[in-house]
Amino acid sequence: MNTPRELPPREPEDALDQILRQELRWDVTPLLTAQLLALIPGPPVLMPTLVRPKSWYRLLVLVLTAVAIGFSLAMAWQIYSLLGTQLGIEMMLTQIQDAPGAGLQQLYDALPISRQFVGVLVAVRNQLHWLLLAVVLWLALDGWQPRRLSQRHTTS
Repeated sequence: MNTPRELPPREPEDALDQILRQELRWDVTPLLTAQLLALIPGPPVLMPTLVRPKSWYRLLVLVLTAVAIGFSLAMAWQIYSLLGTQLGIEMMLTQIQDAPGAGLQQLYDALPISRQFVGVLVAVRNQLHWLLLAVVLWLALDGWQPRRLSQRHTTS
């Protein structure tokens, strides 16, 4: 396989990656290539190069695809709105949106002290949002060290 070479100095978490890359790299000899090609009957088949379509053709396909998607969305919107009005989905959605407020009002009427409890829960929720933002930023920026371009060229 490969002869052991000196690994360039890297960060500890990249050491395993560097070792795996070194071990998975094979230097193929011309003799092995000739033997493998001899196993194939007939001359080696060359893969034809792919010809990219012209820019006007790609643009035409893009525009036609966008029109087809837009037309499909418009038809789906018409069908679902027609079904929605016949089945009364708008009224059900309005009731679903009003249900939490009505439930809280019933809770406030039944237990007046619950208004302070809900207020405390809202304040805690707001503080937890800020804490979550701080944790996400901390995790995103923790250990972030910008690598300079000159260091990459000297270690590669």
